Formats: sequence, structure tokens, C-alpha cells
Amino acid sequence: MKKTIPSSLLLIYIVIETISAASATEVHTGYFIDSPVTGLYYQTSSELSGTTNKGAFNYRSGDVVRFFLGKDENGYLVSTLSGQEVITPTLTTTTPSKSINLTRLLLSLDSTPNDRKEIILASKMLSDINFQQQLKNIDLNVLDQSAKDLNLNLVSVKEAVNHLNQSQQYIENNFTSNEIIYHPINKRLEHIIIKKKDSQGRLCAYDLKYRNHPRSSPPFGNIEYTINKTHLIQYPSVGDYFNGCFLDKTKSLSSEKTHISQFKHWEGLIGCANTGCTRNDLNGFSLDNYNDEGDWKYRTTAMNFDPETELFMEKVQGLGPNEHIKHQNQSEKIIFTYPKEKGKNIPFEGIWRQTQYQGKTINSYCLLIKQGVIFQDPEVKDSCSQNEKHYVLNVTKKYPDMWWINNENKTAHLEQMNLLVRWYQNGNQPQHTTWEYLPAGEEWNQGILYRYRQIVQQQSDGTEEINTFTVSEFSKI
Repeated sequence: MKKTIPSSLLLIYIVIETISAASATEVHTGYFIDSPVTGLYYQTSSELSGTTNKGAFNYRSGDVVRFFLGKDENGYLVSTLSGQEVITPTLTTTTPSKSINLTRLLLSLDSTPNDRKEIILASKMLSDINFQQQLKNIDLNVLDQSAKDLNLNLVSVKEAVNHLNQSQQYIENNFTSNEIIYHPINKRLEHIIIKKKDSQGRLCAYDLKYRNHPRSSPPFGNIEYTINKTHLIQYPSVGDYFNGCFLDKTKSLSSEKTHISQFKHWEGLIGCANTGCTRNDLNGFSLDNYNDEGDWKYRTTAMNFDPETELFMEKVQGLGPNEHIKHQNQSEKIIFTYPKEKGKNIPFEGIWRQTQYQGKTINSYCLLIKQGVIFQDPEVKDSCSQNEKHYVLNVTKKYPDMWWINNENKTAHLEQMNLLVRWYQNGNQPQHTTWEYLPAGEEWNQGILYRYRQIVQQQSDGTEEINTFTVSEFSKI
């Protein structure tokens, strides 16, 4: 006998499906806040687009949003990230100095500099073809060096930091909510620490020549833990102790169980794990200037959480000497925390479009990464072909810095895609590339991968300066 679904259950099913469909198509309003920004062009993966007005932009649940400095998508790409209620400069990048420099750039482009309650971007300047050409060559990691040709009066790091601090107060006053956006309880979490600079301002590079050497110490470490209702359980890991730039492998961590009451005053995921985390629990910016038991702290600390990717970021940057600190105080580090199964499984195999900016030249390439080899379609087109048979040129030797393509499981690790790496041309000529990847989308595969080809120079005061000569954006097709 044929079974039929009772009409009452069928009605419930239809209602649920209708609600789900309506929820997926519902348009939400988000805000780009560095003070509310007017004049940023945005484009979402569900084909919404427009220009921010007092920070406001439209998006749908699950959208990936791209923001541009310019009148359309041909402008300077600021960031690609998951759509959410509040987006700030600290959320748009994985790099501490880059987020501060983005604020410097936005403030420098503000057409109302005497009123910082709102940033109104100078649309005439951003529409200028020559200005856009120069803009696309800048590296926000090293804004002062790369933006010399922009002819802008750049605001100082100090002014940008103070502005970000004030913006955080604006966000707390206007976007406070008790809604729980994340429950970290009983998740196996991985906590990755990447050193970008040591306290003396020396750059922390990962030397690819020695990556397989047993005594090699990388500029990154990790901790794994789970939080339950009563305890934080730490698992064996390499730890997060560093000597300058390099991980101290002698201080690896063993299993440990600590009562959750020990962390009740902590910020971030651990502090709110038991109650559930609100947006304000996991997002913030602060300027630290205090005596920590004889060790003076003068630095910025930013934290951000993306509910779509479940990625929690913390970025710390020293702000140089002051009356209490006599050393360079230039340390920078990034900390990523995420469910363990996500951070080691970023899919890189497939077709990518590379857009390369060098001087006044812009080149585009269509690449196929497959089984540790990089192939190129020799024909230049407006869009990349999905037919793998078109990719006939083996160009692997042009990308020796893309070292993770040889990973056994055919996926990359988040830390691998956020490092300064030192590699060698013709066997003995040291070269430097900074990689940056901010995951977007639930599968972490919709972000933009940045490749900065750079020259590193030591300064007379012992710090190191980095100059970028080529910027590339890689978009997964």
C-alpha cells in the first residue's frame, strides 16, 4: 500500500521550507564603522551592490561582501569577508599594521577632516584613473613606503589608533546586543600564534630552505583545547613560547585540566564560553598603556569574530618607545582561534584568477593548481575557463613561494597562508613574500589571497624595513 504524508505534516513542512527560503533572501543592513563611512562601494555574492551611506550596506545571510575604494568594482579592493552587522578596519585583514593603516588611509581620504564623526570619502579623487592606478600598487602593511606616489597627507599612526579607540566606544554605544552569536562549549579549538615582528622591529620570516630541518624553529606555534561547563582541557601541543621571532620548542605543552572559574575575568572565547558569546564579547579595539608588574605595555589589541567562518582573530601591535619604554617596542603578532577541523583544510586546488599590480602595469592570469603543479591558460580572457584542458603551461617554477601546494592532503593551513616567507632564487638569492588570507564563507574558500613580493632592508637602528614591488590578488573561481 502506498504511504502518504499526513496533510498536517505536509503543511508544517511547507511552512518550514517557506520560512527558510524567506530567511535566505531577506535583506539585512550592516554597517562599515571607522566612524560611519560614506562612499565605499560594496558588492555581495547575492548580487546586492551600492555605496555605503553613513556606514550602511545591504547583505543577505551567508553573503560574502567585497568593499572597494572607488565608484564600482574596478576600484581598489579593500577586503572580501563574510557579511555581518558591523564591519571595522580591524575585521578586514589578518595583519595588525594593515588594519591601522587602512584607518589612516580612510581618514586621509575624508573630505570632512574637521568632523571625524563620519568619514565621507573624497569621491572625485577616488574616481581619478591615475589615482586608482597608484592606489592599486600600495601595500597597506607598509603604507608610508608604498603610498609615496599618492600625494596624500597621511594621518599618523597615533591619530589612527586614537580614532579606532573612539570608534570602539561608538560601536559599544550603538550596537550593544545580548544576542548570543557563538557557543564555544565542547568544541575542539585550535589556537594559532604567528609572530610578525619581534620587539626590536625585526621581521619574522619563515625560511623555506630549512622548513624540514629538525632544529628549525618557525615563527608560529599552537595550543589545542576544549572548554566544557566546568573545565578548560588543554591537549599536548608545541605551545606559544617564543625567543624573539622563533618558537621555543623546549617549552611544548602537555595535557592539563583547569577549572573554568580561573578564567572568569578573561576576554574572548574563554571568558564567555559558559554563558555564550555576544558580538561585543568577541569584537573590540583597545589602546593599552599600563604597568604590567614591571613590564610596561604600550600597544594596540584588536579582536574580531566572524560567525560565518567561526574564526576568532586577535592582533597585537607595539606602538614604539614612550617615557616608560626605551626599546623599539615594535612587536606584532596574530592569533587565530577556530574549530580544529577548519584551519587545516583550506581548499587550494582548482582554478584561480591572479591579478598582478606592478608599477603602471596590471596583468591577469588564469591558473589551475592540481596535484602540486600550477598550470596557466595561455590565452588572456575577461573570465577564466572552467575547462581544465585549457591550462597547458606548467608555470610552477614561477611560484616557489607558494609552498603549501605540496601538502599531502591537498589543503592549506591558515598559518601557511599568513606568513612572511624567505625563499631562494637560483638556489642562493634570498627573496621575500608576505602571504595574507582572510577566510570568507562557511567553507573558508571565498576569501582573497594576497601575495606581496618584497625587499627587506636593515636600518641603522636595528629595525627592518620592507618595501613591496609587486602586489597580486588571487581569487578562487
